Formats: sequence, C-alpha cells, structure tokens
Amino acid sequence: MASPNLSSAFLFILLLSSFLVSPSFSELCNPQDKKVLLSIKQSLNNPYILASWKADTDCCDWYCVACDDTTHRITQLTIFDGTLSGQIPATVGDLPYLQMIDLNRLSHVTGPIPSSLGKLQDLTFLRLSYLNLTGSIPSTLGMLSKLTLLDLSHNDLTGSIPKSLASLQNLDTFRLNGNQLCGQIPVGGKLQSFDASSYSDNKCLCGAPLSSC
Repeated sequence: MASPNLSSAFLFILLLSSFLVSPSFSELCNPQDKKVLLSIKQSLNNPYILASWKADTDCCDWYCVACDDTTHRITQLTIFDGTLSGQIPATVGDLPYLQMIDLNRLSHVTGPIPSSLGKLQDLTFLRLSYLNLTGSIPSTLGMLSKLTLLDLSHNDLTGSIPKSLASLQNLDTFRLNGNQLCGQIPVGGKLQSFDASSYSDNKCLCGAPLSSC
C-alpha cells in the first residue's frame, strides 16, 4: 500500500501537469483578434501561407502576424512573396491595434483598397505594393494621422489623389508611382516635399513636384 506522502506527491504532480497543458493557461491571443484573423483567412480561401492560423492554437504564435508583448493584441500583419489570391478583406479594419500592414509582391491580390483601413488609428506603416489593386484611393486613409510610410505603388489604381492625404503630417515615405492615377496632386501638407519619383509612371498626374497642369 502506498504511503500517504507518496499519494499526495503523485496527486500534486498530476494536478500540476494538467494545469500546465491547459489551453486557457497558454492562450495569450485576444479572442476578438483571433476571430477576425480567422475570418480574414477564410475570405482569402484558406491559403497555404496562412496554414499556421488554426483555431486551436495561440494567434500570437501564428506566421505573418505579431502581438504586443504586454497587451497581446495584434499589431502587425505582414504577407509578401506568397501564393495569396483574392481581395483584401474589409475585416482587416477590425484589428484596432494594428501598427503595420505590409502586403507586398502578391500579384494575385486584386480589388479595391478597403475604406475600413481608415479606422486603424494606430497605423504607422501601410504598404500595399506590387499587388493588382484597382479602383480609387479611399479618402479615409487621410484619417491615419500616425502614418510615417504610405506605399501604394505598382498597382492599377485609378482616379485622383484624395485631398485628405494632404493632412498626413508625419509621412516620411510616400509612394504612388506605377499606377493609373490622374489629376492634380493636392496642394498642402507634405505632398510637395516628396520628389517626382513618388508620383512617376501614372496616367496623367500633374502639379508639383511634377509639371504644372
């Protein structure tokens, strides 16, 4: 017959092991962020590059995203050079703590830029380049007052540059080259501080720093 001390020790080890492997103990990811990310994956037809995005794992450990070390909210979404196809889901705008979106060299990503990105008030870095985006630039991007980089180059965007972009006072990098944009570059803010290469290879843009209209 086992001694009371051995029985107690065994019970303690059993309980401790159960606690350590408990999903509720290891889960750091915010449940709402996880729900949004799984919705994004589904909207993109469950691509292989997002294979690590599984409901039974911690989204802070998933590939292509990063979490804040303290709050465990999703702060980065970065996908590039992968076999991703479809449109950028509007639900990306439901990740309120995003600071960086970097979708780059994904030639099968099509459709418009979601206007919902304008809700991401913490966003400092937005690169949607070398995709196949169409339609106009949403004026809501002018609400992203913390942006230091905005790169929408090498797409098939049309229309004019929204006047709201002139309100982005923190921009250090700005690229709209390689699109089908037309009309006068809005005057004001920092838009005239970038050189002509930021606006080159468009259909019919004009105004400083390009030639006059």
